[in-house]
Amino acid sequence: MNGRDVAAESQGSKVQLLLWFIFIVSVLTVAARLGTKYAMTRKLSWDDYLMLAAQVAYLAQCIPISIGIANHLGTPTSGISDVDVDGFLKAEYASIVFFIISLALVKWSISTFIQQLSPSTTHRRLDWVLQTLIGLWVITSVFVSLFQCALPTPWDYVHGLRCVDRRAWWAYVVILNILTDLFTVVLYVLIIGNLQIPRAKRAIVLAIFLVRLLVIGVSAAQLAVFLGVFSYSDPTGTLWIPIILNQTTLVISTITACAPYLRPFMESLESSVNRVESVHGSEEELSGNANGSYNLENTHSSVACSYRLSR
Repeated sequence: MNGRDVAAESQGSKVQLLLWFIFIVSVLTVAARLGTKYAMTRKLSWDDYLMLAAQVAYLAQCIPISIGIANHLGTPTSGISDVDVDGFLKAEYASIVFFIISLALVKWSISTFIQQLSPSTTHRRLDWVLQTLIGLWVITSVFVSLFQCALPTPWDYVHGLRCVDRRAWWAYVVILNILTDLFTVVLYVLIIGNLQIPRAKRAIVLAIFLVRLLVIGVSAAQLAVFLGVFSYSDPTGTLWIPIILNQTTLVISTITACAPYLRPFMESLESSVNRVESVHGSEEELSGNANGSYNLENTHSSVACSYRLSR
């Protein structure tokens, strides 16, 4: 084994370690979310199940990457056999599909949460638009990914024939990912920004929801690096940086989706808006409506803003 092989093996080991470390962070974050939610409501809802499905897709994305690392990640393509290159390309091919699906499931989880957050017809219609855009994005992105090159080797963009422009395709995937996250942030601002609660409390609530902007920043870096660093003629030698950024995008997306479920935040929000006792029925709504939704409602004179939590 020469020095170049040793360096490549070391690089692959580092990426392997980072891959599973980031995945474990994501799993622990979702576990904390679900534990907090169940402790406070004694039930889970559709947004939680979608987040669990996202973690399953995330795991399905990690497994082929781990296999691909074993196929000489970090080693120039010219230095390994065609069989190893083919194995690497198959692993990448499978991982990208699950990467997109996992991101979409996280987005749908957030969208479902937004539906529970506001009873406004306008907000819910905007949320349905968001869900539709996410659906179109994931269908088109996965379809092109599955058929990026001509059969019978759709994964082989190194030796394959009639392949799509992967740079244009990846730009489409990331840009639509960014736009749907921007849409989500706008919905957060529309819902939370109109609440008639003290400005300091409103700022805290918005800050928790606006951490979603971190995903947009990571996605932009992901696109810039892919377009500037990745080489189609040497995927095994250059793909390790995009792989790390993909994992970072997934974990940040998961963390920011789970942030609003932090118990201190939920208790702070409830204490901030639990000032509607003069409104008939508000006390009962705050103490435990069985529907398990989280509604933020504006009235003409004040805001009836309540976490309807089943006990």
